[in-house]
Amino acid sequence: MVAESRLSDVIVKMPDRSTCRIERRILRQQGPTGKPVTRFVCSLPTGEQVIWLSEGKYRMPDGSVGVAVAHKLPRKDGDTEVH
Repeated sequence: MVAESRLSDVIVKMPDRSTCRIERRILRQQGPTGKPVTRFVCSLPTGEQVIWLSEGKYRMPDGSVGVAVAHKLPRKDGDTEVH
């Protein structure tokens, strides 16, 4: 069984000064030994995987690295609210 929770979205500034939104989720599932395993999953709104590098840095599908500049709380209507 897999349980999923949505975390706040991250707004990332790219080297070309553009920004993009990264959706973050926590996945909890039973591991091979029966103990719960927690995974953090990051993706673009298109579903493409993004890799969290640490300290607010994220590697995009094209290999570029962006830096977090803001967080957005997801809302039920699908939009986001900046914080």
